[in-house]
Amino acid sequence: MNNLNDTVLLAASIQGALLFLGLISKKANNRVSNVSVGIIVFVITGTILFSWGSATHYNNSEDAFPFWVLQSYWLLPPAFWLFLKVNTDPYFKLSRHHLFLFLPAGLEIGFQVLLKFYPFVQHWAFIVRSETWFFFVEVLPLVSTIVVFCAYFMKLLALKQQAREVPGAYSYFKRFFLVFGFLLLIPAVWIASTFYLIPFKIIETILVSLIFLLGYVAYFKPDFFEIPLLKLRPLTQGFSGFDDNVEILRLQKVFTEDSIYLRSKLTVGELAEELGLPVKYVSYLISNYYGKNFNDFVNGFRVREVISKISDPKESHKTLLGMALDSGFNSKSGFNLVFKKHTGKTPSEFFRK
Repeated sequence: MNNLNDTVLLAASIQGALLFLGLISKKANNRVSNVSVGIIVFVITGTILFSWGSATHYNNSEDAFPFWVLQSYWLLPPAFWLFLKVNTDPYFKLSRHHLFLFLPAGLEIGFQVLLKFYPFVQHWAFIVRSETWFFFVEVLPLVSTIVVFCAYFMKLLALKQQAREVPGAYSYFKRFFLVFGFLLLIPAVWIASTFYLIPFKIIETILVSLIFLLGYVAYFKPDFFEIPLLKLRPLTQGFSGFDDNVEILRLQKVFTEDSIYLRSKLTVGELAEELGLPVKYVSYLISNYYGKNFNDFVNGFRVREVISKISDPKESHKTLLGMALDSGFNSKSGFNLVFKKHTGKTPSEFFRK
């Protein structure tokens, strides 16, 4: 039984190593995404290989290659962050300063290498047996990973709210939440392992299954981790000084909470002045996020306001035209044309009992 278990662990390690090499060398449209997943696979593979080495006593043999010194859980937080960042921001560019994200992993691996190969630092070996070291190499990277997942879960919810009317949004978020949930298995298992919530044998089985599953996905669904990007950032660099994610929320607020559309002669210039933004940028936000021009965007709110007033008992004393004028429309003819454009029916057809 032990021989079978050892064979499975070794096979999973080989599978993981091949998968890692395939991911980091694959020429894809979103290469950063694949490399990030490759780093995650590297860490999982190292954990499985260490289990194999412990079970077979390879780790204690004199001629063993100390592969475990290259292992660091600090590789996971930046890998997860890069994957989530590059798949939510199509204009993200990897630069040299992002390498600093891997500095904690580099420090841990460097210290482990020094301890293994350079006798003059052996008097520092007590550090790796301390609780402080455990906190630094086990708990802190886990907490960092949880923070990354929580932050991006909130971001995904915000983006989903903002992009309700953006073409392709449904398929994008369906795909992203599927991948997000898949990756979430890793910190879940990590938590269970760090705090001994379940036997390590079960954790070992989950990790092996995960590696084989990833291998299956890579073979039959090679583009699984290449999520088609949703354009939620400026298409040009002309508005690089603004944060779309912040400004689109402000735009929504003045319409949904402040009801600025009730101003009957509202112009894009007045809206821009209200927000303190350039007129062209406001037009861009409406066009890119909602796929509409300014007038259609504003009138959509006005039509919904009229429909809401019709069902409000407090408004029952008013005529339909009165409700339309209160909702920001200028005239009966303009209201009829806009209403039919947005609902496909005239007001009388729409409200006919």
